[in-house]
Amino acid sequence: MNQNDLNEIARRITSAAMEFAPGHRPTAAQAADAAALLRDMIHAAGVHGVTFANFDAVAHFTRLAIQLVQSRDESR
Repeated sequence: MNQNDLNEIARRITSAAMEFAPGHRPTAAQAADAAALLRDMIHAAGVHGVTFANFDAVAHFTRLAIQLVQSRDESR
């Protein structure tokens, strides 16, 4: 994964965060964790030949990463 990929993940996380209603938007820490989670998901999937484009064709994984982190935090 190169710097352009990391920049794209950051851009997507920022954009997806704005899709959440006020009061439900991720905190800065949650956004950072979601970006790291998404980066790791893409890296792991790459072993199987899956790319970001494949993720995009199936679901909104950027939003999913944010929701996963928020769910984790709510259960603590």
